[in-house]
Amino acid sequence: MTIQKGRELLEKPSPTANEIQKCINALTWDKQYLQNSITLGVRDKDSGQENINEISDLIQKLEKKLQCTN
Repeated sequence: MTIQKGRELLEKPSPTANEIQKCINALTWDKQYLQNSITLGVRDKDSGQENINEISDLIQKLEKKLQCTN
């Protein structure tokens, strides 16, 4: 769901800085959770890494958008 929210914010013409920052924070938490799950062997490394890469890409794009709103 957080990934979907991030995608929506990228498409939104003028999201608020607060919306973007909240989403970045949630995506960062999700990314850490996935990394921990892989480390503990709870999550498949390949599919988990794909999700981590997607989240990292979204975070970068949202951070860039956040800079444009300030």
